[in-house]
Amino acid sequence: MRASVRRRFRLVPLLRRLLVCAAALPLMAFSAPGELEAKIKAAYVFHVIKFVDWPVLPTDALRLCVSGSDPVGVLLGELASKQVKDRPLRVDIDNGFDPAQCQVLFVGRGERRWADLQARLRGGSVLTISDQDGFARIGGVVGFYSDGGRIRLEINPDAARNANLRISAKLLEVARTVPQDR
Repeated sequence: MRASVRRRFRLVPLLRRLLVCAAALPLMAFSAPGELEAKIKAAYVFHVIKFVDWPVLPTDALRLCVSGSDPVGVLLGELASKQVKDRPLRVDIDNGFDPAQCQVLFVGRGERRWADLQARLRGGSVLTISDQDGFARIGGVVGFYSDGGRIRLEINPDAARNANLRISAKLLEVARTVPQDR
């Protein structure tokens, strides 16, 4: 077996453990079930960003915008100034931002303007993430879903390609992909 293939087989389980541990680290304190779920999702958002490549990133900060107020969005606000992709993370929460100027857009569960946001993002390189039911199936790049009480990722490769984003094969291996457009 070639060394690169052996290394790849070792990286996949490592990536899985990393994502699980990264999501669980901020959860050491006891939390209510809904609060625990929001913390896991916020941690996932932060770590998913690390596995996505944009054609061009601003030199000053990577911008994460949150549309719709919900517990995950509030927790994402706490990530401001954390380093990701060798840049500080700037977080804008529902304050009149232009979604096309964001590198990452988290669409809250209660946000009802997805169709409008999607139209405004057309042609831009914005990673869209949400915990709305079926989000990746309706044109979002990354969606969360529940599977046996666990939070999982669902990725829409067509939406990523249309946004000129490259998603790491490592992330694609641990996520479910939605059916491709025909």
